[in-house]
Amino acid sequence: MQSVKLTRHALPAIALSAVLLAGCSQEPSAEAEIDAEILEVANRPAEAPDQNGLSADELALEPTDLIEPLSEEEAQTVAYREFTWDDLLPEDFDFSYLQDVIDIEDYDIMSMEDDDPEAQRLYADLIVALADVPFVESLHGQEGRIPGFLVPLEFEAEAVKEFFLVPYFGACIHTPPPPANQIVHVVLDEAIPFDNIYEPYWIEGAMSVTRTETDLGTAGYRMQASSIRVYE
Repeated sequence: MQSVKLTRHALPAIALSAVLLAGCSQEPSAEAEIDAEILEVANRPAEAPDQNGLSADELALEPTDLIEPLSEEEAQTVAYREFTWDDLLPEDFDFSYLQDVIDIEDYDIMSMEDDDPEAQRLYADLIVALADVPFVESLHGQEGRIPGFLVPLEFEAEAVKEFFLVPYFGACIHTPPPPANQIVHVVLDEAIPFDNIYEPYWIEGAMSVTRTETDLGTAGYRMQASSIRVYE
Protein backbone atom coordinates (compact mmCIF):
# COMPACT_ATOMS: atom_id res chain seq x y z
CA MET A 1 0.00 0.00 0.00
CA GLN A 2 1.42 3.42 -0.96
CA SER A 3 1.65 6.03 1.79
CA VAL A 4 1.04 9.73 1.35
CA LYS A 5 3.43 12.16 2.98
CA LEU A 6 1.67 15.07 4.73
CA THR A 7 3.42 18.35 5.31
CA ARG A 8 2.82 20.44 8.39
CA HIS A 9 0.82 22.93 6.22
CA ALA A 10 -1.79 20.24 5.54
CA LEU A 11 -2.55 19.61 9.21
CA PRO A 12 -4.79 22.68 9.80
CA ALA A 13 -6.83 21.75 6.68
CA ILE A 14 -7.33 18.25 8.02
CA ALA A 15 -8.32 19.67 11.37
CA LEU A 16 -10.90 21.97 9.72
CA SER A 17 -12.40 19.00 7.90
CA ALA A 18 -12.68 17.22 11.21
CA VAL A 19 -14.67 20.21 12.63
CA LEU A 20 -17.16 20.10 9.79
CA LEU A 21 -17.64 16.38 10.20
CA ALA A 22 -18.00 16.78 13.93
CA GLY A 23 -20.87 19.26 13.37
CA CYS A 24 -23.03 16.33 12.24
CA SER A 25 -22.43 14.48 15.49
CA GLN A 26 -25.10 14.30 18.18
CA GLU A 27 -22.53 13.87 20.99
CA PRO A 28 -21.44 17.22 22.45
CA SER A 29 -18.68 15.61 24.45
CA ALA A 30 -17.10 14.16 21.33
CA GLU A 31 -17.34 17.59 19.66
CA ALA A 32 -15.58 19.20 22.55
CA GLU A 33 -12.79 16.67 22.44
CA ILE A 34 -12.30 17.24 18.70
CA ASP A 35 -12.25 21.04 19.18
CA ALA A 36 -9.52 20.62 21.77
CA GLU A 37 -7.46 18.50 19.40
CA ILE A 38 -7.92 21.05 16.61
CA LEU A 39 -6.69 23.86 18.79
CA GLU A 40 -3.68 21.81 19.83
CA VAL A 41 -2.72 21.02 16.22
CA ALA A 42 -3.40 24.53 14.91
CA ASN A 43 -1.45 26.21 17.71
CA ARG A 44 1.48 23.78 17.63
CA PRO A 45 4.64 25.69 16.65
CA ALA A 46 6.04 24.66 13.27
CA GLU A 47 9.20 22.61 13.46
CA ALA A 48 12.12 24.26 11.80
CA PRO A 49 13.55 22.08 9.01
CA ASP A 50 17.17 21.05 9.21
CA GLN A 51 19.79 22.21 6.70
CA ASN A 52 18.60 19.57 4.24
CA GLY A 53 15.00 20.84 4.38
CA LEU A 54 13.73 17.84 6.39
CA SER A 55 11.43 18.01 9.39
CA ALA A 56 12.10 16.10 12.61
CA ASP A 57 9.61 13.39 11.58
CA GLU A 58 11.29 13.02 8.20
CA LEU A 59 14.72 12.93 9.77
CA ALA A 60 13.57 10.06 12.00
CA LEU A 61 13.08 7.98 8.86
CA GLU A 62 16.54 8.72 7.49
CA PRO A 63 19.26 6.01 7.81
CA THR A 64 21.74 6.72 10.56
CA ASP A 65 24.62 4.47 9.42
CA LEU A 66 27.13 6.36 7.29
CA ILE A 67 29.35 4.68 4.69
CA GLU A 68 32.80 6.13 5.02
CA PRO A 69 35.02 6.29 1.91
CA LEU A 70 37.92 3.85 1.78
CA SER A 71 41.33 5.14 2.72
CA GLU A 72 44.10 4.88 0.14
CA GLU A 73 45.60 1.88 1.97
CA GLU A 74 42.21 0.13 2.18
CA ALA A 75 41.55 0.77 -1.50
CA GLN A 76 44.78 -1.01 -2.38
CA THR A 77 43.52 -4.16 -0.66
CA VAL A 78 40.23 -4.34 -2.59
CA ALA A 79 40.56 -7.42 -4.77
CA TYR A 80 39.80 -7.34 -8.46
CA ARG A 81 38.34 -10.39 -10.09
CA GLU A 82 41.24 -12.25 -11.64
CA PHE A 83 40.48 -13.25 -15.21
CA THR A 84 42.28 -16.26 -16.59
CA TRP A 85 42.78 -16.68 -20.30
CA ASP A 86 40.43 -19.66 -20.19
CA ASP A 87 37.72 -17.28 -18.89
CA LEU A 88 37.87 -15.56 -22.28
CA LEU A 89 37.01 -18.80 -24.10
CA PRO A 90 33.39 -19.99 -24.45
CA GLU A 91 32.83 -23.32 -22.70
CA ASP A 92 32.29 -25.17 -25.97
CA PHE A 93 35.26 -23.61 -27.77
CA ASP A 94 37.92 -26.03 -29.03
CA PHE A 95 41.12 -25.04 -30.80
CA SER A 96 40.73 -28.05 -33.05
CA TYR A 97 38.08 -26.04 -34.91
CA LEU A 98 40.93 -24.94 -37.21
CA GLN A 99 40.93 -28.44 -38.68
CA ASP A 100 37.30 -27.91 -39.64
CA VAL A 101 37.81 -24.60 -41.42
CA ILE A 102 41.22 -25.21 -43.01
CA ASP A 103 42.06 -28.33 -44.96
CA ILE A 104 45.71 -28.74 -44.01
CA GLU A 105 46.08 -31.64 -46.43
CA ASP A 106 45.44 -29.17 -49.23
CA TYR A 107 48.86 -27.63 -48.52
CA ASP A 108 52.29 -29.17 -48.87
CA ILE A 109 53.52 -27.75 -45.59
CA MET A 110 56.81 -29.66 -45.44
CA SER A 111 58.10 -28.18 -48.69
CA MET A 112 56.88 -24.62 -48.21
CA GLU A 113 59.20 -21.61 -48.09
CA ASP A 114 58.29 -18.30 -46.51
CA ASP A 115 57.91 -16.62 -49.90
CA ASP A 116 55.94 -19.50 -51.36
CA PRO A 117 52.54 -18.31 -52.68
CA GLU A 118 50.98 -21.38 -51.06
CA ALA A 119 52.46 -20.38 -47.72
CA GLN A 120 50.97 -16.91 -48.13
CA ARG A 121 47.60 -18.44 -48.99
CA LEU A 122 47.70 -20.68 -45.91
CA TYR A 123 48.67 -17.75 -43.71
CA ALA A 124 45.80 -15.64 -45.07
CA ASP A 125 43.36 -18.48 -44.40
CA LEU A 126 44.68 -18.83 -40.85
CA ILE A 127 44.28 -15.10 -40.15
CA VAL A 128 40.63 -15.22 -41.23
CA ALA A 129 39.93 -18.35 -39.17
CA LEU A 130 41.64 -16.99 -36.04
CA ALA A 131 39.63 -13.77 -36.22
CA ASP A 132 36.30 -15.51 -36.73
CA VAL A 133 35.85 -17.04 -33.27
CA PRO A 134 33.16 -16.74 -30.55
CA PHE A 135 33.53 -14.63 -27.41
CA VAL A 136 32.18 -14.68 -23.85
CA GLU A 137 29.56 -11.94 -24.06
CA SER A 138 28.91 -12.02 -20.30
CA LEU A 139 32.36 -10.49 -19.69
CA HIS A 140 31.22 -7.21 -21.20
CA GLY A 141 31.32 -4.48 -18.55
CA GLN A 142 32.99 -6.63 -15.88
CA GLU A 143 35.93 -5.19 -13.97
CA GLY A 144 38.94 -7.27 -13.10
CA ARG A 145 42.57 -7.91 -13.83
CA ILE A 146 44.42 -10.26 -16.16
CA PRO A 147 48.13 -11.07 -16.59
CA GLY A 148 49.90 -11.21 -19.92
CA PHE A 149 52.61 -9.95 -22.24
CA LEU A 150 52.50 -6.62 -24.02
CA VAL A 151 52.64 -6.18 -27.78
CA PRO A 152 52.88 -2.40 -28.36
CA LEU A 153 50.62 -0.87 -30.98
CA GLU A 154 51.32 2.80 -30.43
CA PHE A 155 54.58 4.26 -29.17
CA GLU A 156 55.26 7.78 -27.97
CA ALA A 157 59.04 8.12 -27.78
CA GLU A 158 59.90 5.27 -25.35
CA ALA A 159 56.42 5.10 -23.87
CA VAL A 160 53.40 3.01 -24.82
CA LYS A 161 49.74 4.02 -24.68
CA GLU A 162 48.03 1.24 -26.61
CA PHE A 163 48.91 -2.43 -26.90
CA PHE A 164 47.68 -5.98 -27.29
CA LEU A 165 47.79 -8.16 -24.19
CA VAL A 166 48.49 -11.79 -25.06
CA PRO A 167 48.83 -14.99 -22.99
CA TYR A 168 52.37 -15.93 -24.02
CA PHE A 169 55.56 -14.21 -25.07
CA GLY A 170 56.05 -13.65 -28.80
CA ALA A 171 52.38 -13.84 -29.76
CA CYS A 172 51.56 -11.53 -32.69
CA ILE A 173 55.30 -11.12 -33.25
CA HIS A 174 56.04 -14.70 -34.23
CA THR A 175 53.06 -15.14 -36.52
CA PRO A 176 50.33 -16.31 -36.78
CA PRO A 177 48.66 -14.52 -33.84
CA PRO A 178 46.44 -16.18 -31.23
CA PRO A 179 42.71 -16.37 -31.95
CA ALA A 180 40.79 -13.16 -31.33
CA ASN A 181 39.32 -14.52 -28.08
CA GLN A 182 42.87 -14.72 -26.71
CA ILE A 183 43.87 -11.11 -27.41
CA VAL A 184 42.87 -8.08 -25.32
CA HIS A 185 43.27 -4.61 -26.78
CA VAL A 186 44.39 -2.35 -23.92
CA VAL A 187 44.13 1.43 -23.99
CA LEU A 188 45.74 3.69 -21.38
CA ASP A 189 44.68 7.23 -20.51
CA GLU A 190 48.32 8.29 -20.56
CA ALA A 191 51.42 6.77 -22.10
CA ILE A 192 53.78 4.94 -19.71
CA PRO A 193 57.49 4.12 -20.06
CA PHE A 194 57.98 0.66 -21.56
CA ASP A 195 61.09 -1.10 -22.82
CA ASN A 196 60.78 -4.76 -21.83
CA ILE A 197 58.57 -7.05 -23.92
CA TYR A 198 59.90 -10.08 -22.06
CA GLU A 199 58.23 -9.18 -18.76
CA PRO A 200 54.57 -10.00 -17.99
CA TYR A 201 52.22 -7.45 -16.43
CA TRP A 202 48.95 -7.26 -14.54
CA ILE A 203 46.36 -5.11 -16.31
CA GLU A 204 43.36 -3.87 -14.30
CA GLY A 205 40.22 -2.26 -15.65
CA ALA A 206 36.81 -2.79 -17.24
CA MET A 207 36.53 -5.48 -19.89
CA SER A 208 34.39 -5.09 -22.99
CA VAL A 209 33.65 -7.42 -25.88
CA THR A 210 34.94 -5.17 -28.66
CA ARG A 211 36.63 -6.19 -31.89
CA THR A 212 39.86 -4.44 -32.93
CA GLU A 213 41.62 -5.31 -36.19
CA THR A 214 45.29 -4.46 -36.84
CA ASP A 215 48.10 -5.72 -39.04
CA LEU A 216 49.35 -7.76 -36.06
CA GLY A 217 46.08 -9.57 -35.48
CA THR A 218 42.48 -9.19 -34.32
CA ALA A 219 41.51 -8.65 -30.68
CA GLY A 220 38.05 -9.68 -29.54
CA TYR A 221 38.22 -7.91 -26.18
CA ARG A 222 39.16 -4.44 -25.02
CA MET A 223 40.14 -3.13 -21.61
CA GLN A 224 40.29 0.51 -20.58
CA ALA A 225 43.13 0.09 -18.12
CA SER A 226 42.97 1.83 -14.74
CA SER A 227 46.22 0.25 -13.54
CA ILE A 228 49.21 -1.60 -14.92
CA ARG A 229 51.91 -3.24 -12.82
CA VAL A 230 54.64 -5.83 -13.16
CA TYR A 231 53.40 -9.39 -12.69
CA GLU A 232 54.51 -10.93 -9.38
